[in-house]
Parts: sequence; C-alpha cells; structure tokens
Amino acid sequence: MGMAASQARLLTLTSRLQDIEYKAQNIESQKIALATQQDKLYQDYCDALDATKIQVAFSNGDGTRRFVDANFSTVCGYDANRFMQYSLTNNKTGKVIVDDKTAEAYEGFSNDKYSFAFAMLGLSHNDSWDDPDTSMGAQVGIGASQENYGDGKADNGNFNLYMTDVEKKVFESHKDDSKLTAAYDEITNAETDSDKRKALSAFRDLLYGNDTYVKEIYNYQRLNKGDSQNTEISEEAEYDTKVDWGVAQNEFQYYLNLFDQIQAAGGCEVIDPQYVSGDEANTWFNNMVESGMVTISTFNGNEWKETSVATSTNQNYLQEAQDDADMKKAEAKYKHELSIINRKDSKYDRDLSNLETERTAIKTEMDSIKQVRNDNIERTFGIFS
Repeated sequence: MGMAASQARLLTLTSRLQDIEYKAQNIESQKIALATQQDKLYQDYCDALDATKIQVAFSNGDGTRRFVDANFSTVCGYDANRFMQYSLTNNKTGKVIVDDKTAEAYEGFSNDKYSFAFAMLGLSHNDSWDDPDTSMGAQVGIGASQENYGDGKADNGNFNLYMTDVEKKVFESHKDDSKLTAAYDEITNAETDSDKRKALSAFRDLLYGNDTYVKEIYNYQRLNKGDSQNTEISEEAEYDTKVDWGVAQNEFQYYLNLFDQIQAAGGCEVIDPQYVSGDEANTWFNNMVESGMVTISTFNGNEWKETSVATSTNQNYLQEAQDDADMKKAEAKYKHELSIINRKDSKYDRDLSNLETERTAIKTEMDSIKQVRNDNIERTFGIFS
C-alpha cells in the first residue's frame, strides 16, 4: 500500500472512529436518562405504597363494623348504620358544605330548625294544614308578614319564628300539660317582638322535646293532604310515607343537629354534584382533607367538635388505610414501566458492545496502517540518512 493510499485510509478510519465515539456518547447519555427515569419510577411506586385513603366506619348490625371509603355521601349523608354524625366545613369560607337538597331546605327554613328537619324528611308541605299552597301555618304573636318567612327576616331585619298549624293542633290536644300551657302563655303575654321570639322558641323546644308530642306532630305531617277527610290520626288515614316515628326520629334529630352546625357556621355552601359520591368524590375528599382545605367535625351527642383523621384513636370511627386497589395498579405500572426501561437498557448495552468491538477493530487497523506507513517512510527515505 502506497503512502498516499495509507494516509487516505487512515483518515477514513479516523473519521469512522470519531463517529463511533459520538454514537457511544449519545448512548451513554440515554443510559443516564434511563437511570433517572428508573429512579423516578421507583419513587412514584414508593409514594403509591405509602399513600392512604380515609375510611369511615359503619355497623353491620351484628356487633361488628366495616370501613368504607370516605366521600361526601358516606361521611355527611344520613345513614342509620354509620356510627357517628359528621359535618364538613370549608376552611376558607367557614361555611358548612352540604348537598343541594340541604341547601334548598336551609334557604327556605333558615330560622326554623324543626321545619328544616321536616323538609329534609320530605314533609315540609304539610306544615300548613289549612292552606296547601303555603309552607307555614298560623303565625303566633310575631309582627311580620308570612311572605318574609322565606329569607327568615322581618322588615326590621330580625329573625322570626312561627308556630305551624300542626304544632298548634297538637298543643290544643295537650293543654292539660301545665308546663306546655305556661310556655304558651309566655308567648301571648310577651310585650316585645324580642320577648315573643324567645318565648315561642322556648315553647317549641318544649313541645318537640316530648317524645309523645313530637310523634303526634310527625304523624300529622304524614297525613295525605289530598283527602280533606284525613284530619285526624287514625289507622284508616292515608300517609305520605310508611315510615313511622320510631324509625324517623333518629333522622329527624340528625337534621336538627346539622341545622345547629350550619347556624353556628353562619350558613352553608353547595358541593359540586360530581364530588358527592363515586371514585372521583373519594379522591376529592381525601385531597381536601389532606391539604387542610376542609375540617371534619363530629357530633358527640351534645355538641359539635372538630376532629382529625391523622390523630384519630378510632373513637371517631375514622381511619387511614392502604388503598389495595391503587397499590395493585401502582405495582402493575411499576413492573410494566420497569420492563420497558430494562429492555431499552439492554439494547443500549448491546449497541455499546458492538460499537466497542468496531472501535477496537478500527484501532487495530489504524495501528497496522501507521506501522506500514512508518516502515515505508523508513525504507524510502533511509538512503538519504
């Protein structure tokens, strides 16, 4: 091989060698990126294993309990099998979060917890016995028109209370109750609107505090208004619902408690319907609680108190649990993504091995050409030395 040919071949091999080294550098960069990707994948997998979901306890009716995933419906909706009553407060606005049915009932009866509770039971239409087109009955001793009842305010801005026809009907049947009669007399003898409101409130609390009286009120509420003859409680009377007071009284009390919580919070706000129940609602509930956007409160039989899932000793029947379904999904995703990364890494290793083999061969050939070139130089120019 001549010197010119040797030099040309050497230049070609040098160019090829540089190309191989450039490709090798690119592959090494891709391997580093794969390692970073694998680290992130592993961290995401660990985060998924550490992730928990909030659950709330329900009774199975046989002394045992079950925990279900927490969302607005399972935590804040009425359920006789749930161990405790909860409410959810928006920490930004301070208001209680409710569904649209509760918000509508509170808007109509924001100053009357008993009518609010009946409205939540679906019986508010019977508050007025004489006039089926009005929600409330006889006004007792309060100087404000019935039209002002909807927003709960009279012309002077004070909250008003009313006695319904049904309540008065039950009272008329129990005038022999001296405490009840004395409380009613306080209403009629009160001279100022403020005193009348206080007296009426005390009277109604006394009326509804008696199991017999409130049962009668409830049964009158259930009477079918479509039949004008059904003005007395009897076995022949038709009812709006077959649920008797023995079943309904717990739910009735539940709504009275909720009313007090809404009143203390200064009102309520409606939750987006998509976050009431279902998987999306579960995610929303967990995210809102974990981020501190909402506060969970429990009713302990006497008052509402804030509670925390994180510090729960299970006395509030809430817990954080591993989400088995999400864990399995995370594990499957981790294995799938890891197999892809491993296949790419193996391919990169093979490509690097092939490039290294080619590089070694080129280096060997270049060394051989250089040796031939040097020998030719020595032979050709040696005669001049």
